[in-house]
Amino acid sequence: MITTMSQKAVRENLGNPELFEGGVYVTKNGTAELFVQTAAEREAELAEREYQRQQDALFRILMRSKQDFVNNHKMTPEEALKRLNATT
Repeated sequence: MITTMSQKAVRENLGNPELFEGGVYVTKNGTAELFVQTAAEREAELAEREYQRQQDALFRILMRSKQDFVNNHKMTPEEALKRLNATT
């Protein structure tokens, strides 16, 4: 659950990371100025973002290969290895 806290309350509770679990909006004069979350939550967020990026890349590869198949752009595994070895 995301909560809001004043800057003063955040300064007073920085040593208590449990208060920041789920994310906290830090407010100044009633306006959200900053978002604070625990390091574990940030790492999990970044890992999820990387996983999603990889899933998107796999989907693009799949769609490109499907398009190649439809357009009859095919090659045997031997041709693919020969072409791969030629580029390295």
